[in-house]
Amino acid sequence: MDDIFAIWQSLAEMARDMGEKYPTVAAWKRRGIPARRDADVIAAARRRGVDLTYEQIGLARAAFLAPEREEGTAC
Repeated sequence: MDDIFAIWQSLAEMARDMGEKYPTVAAWKRRGIPARRDADVIAAARRRGVDLTYEQIGLARAAFLAPEREEGTAC
C-alpha cells in the first residue's frame, strides 16, 4: 500500500483530499485502506493527476495482507 500512500506527500494531505480525519487515514496506513473506500481513493488520486486503478489498489492490498496470510493470522 506504500505506493498508494506515496501519491500524497503526507497522511494529512491524503486525509484532506479524502475528506477524512487524520487518525482515520493513519489507521488505514497501519491496517490497509478499506475496500469500500477504493472509489474515493481513486477519485482523490485523479484530482492529483495520478491515474490509479482498482487493479492497482487490489494488488497493493494483496501484497500488504500477504505477510498476515503467511503467519496464519488472517482468514
